Amino acid sequence: MAPQRPRSAWLAPLAAGLAIALVFIALNYRAYDGFFQDDELDTLAWAPSLPAGDFAVGFIKPLFAPDNFRPVGHLYFALMGRLFGENFPPWMTPIFALHLVNGLLIFALARRMSIGVWHALAAVAFFTWSAGAFDAYWKPMYCFDLLCAAFSLASILLYSHRRWVLSFIAFWCAYKSKELAVMLPVVLLAWEHWFGDRKYLRLAPFLLISLSFGLQGVSRNPNKDNDYTFRFTWHALKATVPFYLRRFLLFRGSGFLLAGLLFVRDRRIWFALTAAVCFVFILLFLPGRLYAAYIYLPLACATLAIAAAASRIRPVWAWIALALWMPLNLHVLFAAQRAKLTADDEAYVFVDAINHWVAKNPHIVTLVYDRAPGAYHHWGPTAAWNLAHHALGMPAYFADWPQATQAMASEPVAYAAWDAQTNQLAIRVRTPQP
Repeated sequence: MAPQRPRSAWLAPLAAGLAIALVFIALNYRAYDGFFQDDELDTLAWAPSLPAGDFAVGFIKPLFAPDNFRPVGHLYFALMGRLFGENFPPWMTPIFALHLVNGLLIFALARRMSIGVWHALAAVAFFTWSAGAFDAYWKPMYCFDLLCAAFSLASILLYSHRRWVLSFIAFWCAYKSKELAVMLPVVLLAWEHWFGDRKYLRLAPFLLISLSFGLQGVSRNPNKDNDYTFRFTWHALKATVPFYLRRFLLFRGSGFLLAGLLFVRDRRIWFALTAAVCFVFILLFLPGRLYAAYIYLPLACATLAIAAAASRIRPVWAWIALALWMPLNLHVLFAAQRAKLTADDEAYVFVDAINHWVAKNPHIVTLVYDRAPGAYHHWGPTAAWNLAHHALGMPAYFADWPQATQAMASEPVAYAAWDAQTNQLAIRVRTPQP
């Protein structure tokens, strides 16, 4: 039996791990000053009203959800909405915690792959501090990506420890967080090939469920010609590949650097790169949905590949490389934070004005609005209007819509005009003209 390391030997790595977490919080504490964007408000408007049975049924049934219901992530919105409503700061603590847990899972997987402690910690620092998937740990709407990554990494880790049933449960939770996890069984197959006994039959339940969800996703996908439609074309790849390659080290084409690692004879690198490619594969055919947060799980796997490659050199060089990259990372991070907080300030003014107006005029049930904050789609004002009324189905129409003309001709409406220059929302009652 190999001698156990004394407890004192873990004090320095433990302190380093704590320091990584504290640095992350110090770099990102201003996220607590943010506010909800349109997708978040839209989900917040309906998720807390769902009965617990709907989440249970959605979680258990082995069917693709055409309405995009993701019970694990939507349960987060339901619980947080009931506890905190539109009080934004408490929403960020679970998001930060999930991101740090994912860093811990990366460390555990790196150690499982026989990567040294200090190399693994450098990988955790890179992933935790990276601005590559900035939105994932600044916006509650991307809790789905965080949860999918957490359960996917946990599934791989549990599989590596031969906890087949627990690994399958984690896989199920990952898919019920976000459909990206449909590729997880292929990643587990790669683990079995390079690190396991090559007894592929044990992966049959994983692969059958993945195949079932995949076929259902293709046949039952209601998105026939919109941003959610898969585009298996060269034109789609010309848009998606450069976008996601840039997210790795935050400069154009930086993801291509990973391709060079394929020539290193190291099964740990090959496995991690296979996982990264599997998880990014689906994203490459969704040119209408280019969001940095989507790269979160592929970035975690790419981080493991870098850690495996770096384990061939002294740890100090890995930390030096991280230090040299940090100025660029901080530049991108702080620019993204400024843009996010500016948009959130506009959103807060808009929603707060609606809340105050409805409190004084609860009898007006229809909103007609002329413009909205730049980042808001039409479902944002609708959700804000419904939340202000503590109800669902309250109508809100853009001023140019035919429904708005009909409403103003038949009933008193709240007419809201957003001034982008002054960031103010003026609301008044508009009655039908005789």
